[in-house]
Amino acid sequence: MSRIIDTTPAVAYNEENTSNVLESKFTVHSLSHYPQAEQAIIASTRVGIIGGGQLGLMLGEAARDMHFAGITVLDPTEHCPASVVAEQLVGSLKDAAAIRRLAAQSDVVTFEIEHINTQALKELEHEGVQIYPSPDSLAIIQDKYRQKEFLAQHGIPVAPYMEVADASDIERAAQEWGYPLVLKAKKDAYDGRGNARINNAQEVATALARLAGRELYVEKCLTLAKELGVMIARNRRGELAAHPVVEMLHERDICQIVLAPAPIDAALQHEAQQIALQAIGYLQGAGIFGVEMFLDTDGHIWLNEIAPRPHNLGHYTIEACETSQFAQHLRAITDLSLTSTAMRYPAAVMINILGTRNGSAHVEWLRPLDMTDIFVHIYGKHETRVDRKMGHITVVGDELSAVYQRAQEARAALSI
Repeated sequence: MSRIIDTTPAVAYNEENTSNVLESKFTVHSLSHYPQAEQAIIASTRVGIIGGGQLGLMLGEAARDMHFAGITVLDPTEHCPASVVAEQLVGSLKDAAAIRRLAAQSDVVTFEIEHINTQALKELEHEGVQIYPSPDSLAIIQDKYRQKEFLAQHGIPVAPYMEVADASDIERAAQEWGYPLVLKAKKDAYDGRGNARINNAQEVATALARLAGRELYVEKCLTLAKELGVMIARNRRGELAAHPVVEMLHERDICQIVLAPAPIDAALQHEAQQIALQAIGYLQGAGIFGVEMFLDTDGHIWLNEIAPRPHNLGHYTIEACETSQFAQHLRAITDLSLTSTAMRYPAAVMINILGTRNGSAHVEWLRPLDMTDIFVHIYGKHETRVDRKMGHITVVGDELSAVYQRAQEARAALSI
């Protein structure tokens, strides 16, 4: 039986909580700060992370600050972002032997990316290796069509969808729902890669050609008012915790900005959290899950997709919440109690630092900026590319529109 902990996101703004990005952020507690039972678990647990990108980096930072016994990441790129806070094993994320090496020097294994060797994880789990979230849940989520079927079977609201073998299936969907439609790849799709919008019958052939060779399904296009998201954690004893619901602003199918909390009424906030909690309650295993949702113009909420890991939509939690998504994930997978997700401030905005050119990365402030309440995270990637996630900026404050403006100003002042 799952138990939901109190996650009321209501705290007063406190200027003493703010800090300058050029100085230390929030206090890193010593191990003695934790209850004695937790101290023993943290001090003796080595964490293995499959993937060493920015999510692995921030997971590693959280594990270091919590004083876990060891942190190791597996990543194919030498000197990956996470290597600055963790030991790195260089190897493919789909190489069963490399994953086995990671497991051999870890007490618990987790992952920061879905596109990994699920079969290898299942075999290790069968041998007794602790792997969270569950490889079975990962297998469901990896296949977006299977994920839709799983959610629909459990009564979770999802947009109408249909499996596609050829153009006739798309024509059948159009007869039932009308245009526009979205053609989607079942696997290995993210940030809009693997999607093709179909506005009319003349665009069907082009969409099929764009996604040729992939397993496909088609989805009805909803008329959206907002795109929402929420981070949900569940530990191994079944406790559930929800961070505040946020609004995500996308361009070119990439999340550009996150507004926290989402500027929607309290009833919709509650409904979105409950849908997400219900969905995660049906999945196996522990960890944190990023749940993306649609709010349509009729006021209905639909679950779009789930990520079984920390997520871009939860980066704001590092500074803006009492427990970050990364610390909560670590607590969940090591079966510690889940802690408060309340916001430290009335408002926070996260803006992604996306590459605007191709070439060597070079961080430069274009003009002086008051850094009060601005927190800058640079991921340490040596090469920048157009739309590559190079870092993010979080701004906190007491009024969302003012914080949003500050975040835009901060992003405009930074070149990378």
